[in-house]
Amino acid sequence: MAAVEASICGRGLQAVPAFTIPFERVKRTMSGDEVMILMVSIGVAAFAWFWWYAAVRVRMLVVRNAGRSIFIAGPIACLLMLLLVLRWWAADDVRESGTYLTFYTVMGAAWVGFCSLWLSLLGVRPRDDVIERQNLAAAFATAGALGGITFSFAGANVGNGPGWWVVVFSASLSSLAFFGLWALFEWLTGISESVTVERSGGAGLRLGGFLAATGIILGRAVAGDWVSARATVQDFAALAWPVLPLAVLAVLIERLRLSDADAHDGGSFAGFFVAAVYLTVACLYVFVWQGKP
Repeated sequence: MAAVEASICGRGLQAVPAFTIPFERVKRTMSGDEVMILMVSIGVAAFAWFWWYAAVRVRMLVVRNAGRSIFIAGPIACLLMLLLVLRWWAADDVRESGTYLTFYTVMGAAWVGFCSLWLSLLGVRPRDDVIERQNLAAAFATAGALGGITFSFAGANVGNGPGWWVVVFSASLSSLAFFGLWALFEWLTGISESVTVERSGGAGLRLGGFLAATGIILGRAVAGDWVSARATVQDFAALAWPVLPLAVLAVLIERLRLSDADAHDGGSFAGFFVAAVYLTVACLYVFVWQGKP
């Protein structure tokens, strides 16, 4: 259920096909603290996503791109990705219980929703940029950010552990690293200006791809069976290192690239290629180098 084993070698968890597990075979009654966390999560998720989708009601004279559709579909896709991870790789008693699948799915919806409220601090304002200004580049960046946050939380659910607080600890570790790395990337490159002011589709794709790839790696770094908080932090430092060369590569690309404004298509094709490279590197690290999620 989050965190990692003391030994890094051979620590991958064996994926268990969902169809081999008798659903609801394990029946447990939720404890008082779990009920409280569930109620808090429902409240936070309801507030955050009501605020998110309320923006869709803004009336525009012309809808010129798919940004609104991405804005609407992004959170739903993230929720489905989280549910998939929980159903295949979460703790044994979570995979086998509809109650706990619901519990951690709602917690994840609250986690991603709460984090989404702070995206504007890093230069991308989903409501203003995507909906009101119809900025497709901002939609790409926003989708990548939501995906990265979701992966950071989902990884904290992989493996066995003693309870929900393990997930919170591990997800806090990966999410803080995610936002810290994004803030550093923004400080070094100022990419948000290319996304929100220049409305560069290439910049939006590059930023979105970088954020999603970062979330995948950081989520993997907190995945595994729980041993202790100290072991979690130590193994996180040992497993999350690929985000550093990935960030260096991303900074170099932003510093050395030709202006997106000079490209015929705003750099969108090149941006898509770069984003694909980021995601491929992250997936190769998680599924090939580490062996299993």
